[in-house]
Amino acid sequence: MKKEKVLEVNNLKISFRTPNGLVRAVREISFDLYKGETLAIVGESGSGKSVTNRAIMGILAGNGIIDDGSILYREQDLAKLSEANFHAIRGNKIGMIFQDPLSSLNPTMKIGKQITEAMLINGDRIKNKMVDMYHTEYYEYLNKKKELDLARKNAKTRIFEIQLDDTISKQDKKTQIASIKTELKVKLSEIKAEIPSFKKKYIEKKEEAKTIVKADVAQIKADEKVELQSLKSNLAEQKKLLETFTKDSEDYSNQLKNVNKVKEDIRNNRENFKRKLHVTKKEAYERAIEIMNEVGIPEPEKRFNQYPFQFSGGMRQRVVIAIALMADPEVLICDEPTTALDVTIQGQILNLIKNLKKQRDLSVIFITHDLGVVANVADRVAVMYAGKIVEYGTSEDIFYNPKHPYTWALLSSVPDLDTKEKLLSIPGTPPDMLYPPKGDAFADRNQFALKIDFEEQPPFFKISDNHYAATWLLHEDAPKVDMPVIVKDRIEKYKAQEKAFQQSKGAQA
Repeated sequence: MKKEKVLEVNNLKISFRTPNGLVRAVREISFDLYKGETLAIVGESGSGKSVTNRAIMGILAGNGIIDDGSILYREQDLAKLSEANFHAIRGNKIGMIFQDPLSSLNPTMKIGKQITEAMLINGDRIKNKMVDMYHTEYYEYLNKKKELDLARKNAKTRIFEIQLDDTISKQDKKTQIASIKTELKVKLSEIKAEIPSFKKKYIEKKEEAKTIVKADVAQIKADEKVELQSLKSNLAEQKKLLETFTKDSEDYSNQLKNVNKVKEDIRNNRENFKRKLHVTKKEAYERAIEIMNEVGIPEPEKRFNQYPFQFSGGMRQRVVIAIALMADPEVLICDEPTTALDVTIQGQILNLIKNLKKQRDLSVIFITHDLGVVANVADRVAVMYAGKIVEYGTSEDIFYNPKHPYTWALLSSVPDLDTKEKLLSIPGTPPDMLYPPKGDAFADRNQFALKIDFEEQPPFFKISDNHYAATWLLHEDAPKVDMPVIVKDRIEKYKAQEKAFQQSKGAQA
């Protein structure tokens, strides 16, 4: 059966403008995310994994620039979306769990309010219905306007690079910058000429939607009035009948129950009609209690009115997960959600994320620097180093058949219960991405580096249909290099543990 592709990142390049030049944080990375799977992105701090996912969420820092590439979600390129368009996707379609739950929560606001806040703010059902009627024309208009900003930003970046390039003479700099400005002027005028037609379509569709929605609201209010009038008439009749009975009699008691039931029906009627117009506080509360139960927060009715400082670290992370789930997203990005937690709580949060993924058929991107965390969570793994994906495969490929020296180094540094020898550390530090290396970025720290590693970046070599690695060691002319003994031993141990686990499962079945 063909898997449904939810997210597709193609040749993504991201830089950050700094006083010293452009920091090349992400360099031409590509990956896919399928429905119901977990993709883990692993790498050291500064490898570009969090930057990639902030770009997917549309929350890059102000000096961040998407230089090239696309981020396709349901046929929309998130790299070119306007902020208004992103608002419809961020949280609603793509949710995110951040690293430190304490800094993600407002210490002065009760947990319940924080969980329900987004649902209430975005809960104007009439407005949402109207926007849905003209959203295609509106988003096309906004995206066309966004092209103006992207063109200006691109020109600004090119000029910035030229000004910092000491190999170009002053005169040549002036000439090149003038050429970019002329080019920009032409492009902006072309885009501006197209905007009025997009705006006209959007306004026409909006006016049409307003008329339809206005009629719908009038009908809802008319229906409410009729139904409410009927209930009030019934209440008057029940009260009149109540007056015919003697107080403290059984008939009086039974009739009083009827009166109270009609009053409850009136309250429910008002609540139901309000819900047709917008999300009510009662509705948001009910939804929050349901989600808090789902993420394993005990006594949710009591906890709803407590503050973040009254929760443990693990419980705070469950609250953050609850906030992310309130909008029922399709994709969940977990940015090192267990880093700030102790080991036993880490396991609980990982199991919770796994269970939620299965129950809700979520697609999950899991960011971490710890390969040990990935083992029982990921379906596929992308290993990142210096802004590039260096190895990409299934969880079994990465753990049982790693091919890149950086993956070997990461596996060598993961502790386990049987570790007796000193853990290996990776010598040196990652390169300064102000000046990206000419060849393989890992070459200076790689004991197996070849001469070509310092001269040319390796392409991806195919190991299997699902497994690729960017290392010159896989070239047909490269010398044969065996993986380190410690990695071989680890793989044998992993295989033995997996076999024992499967046998115990079989015995239980």
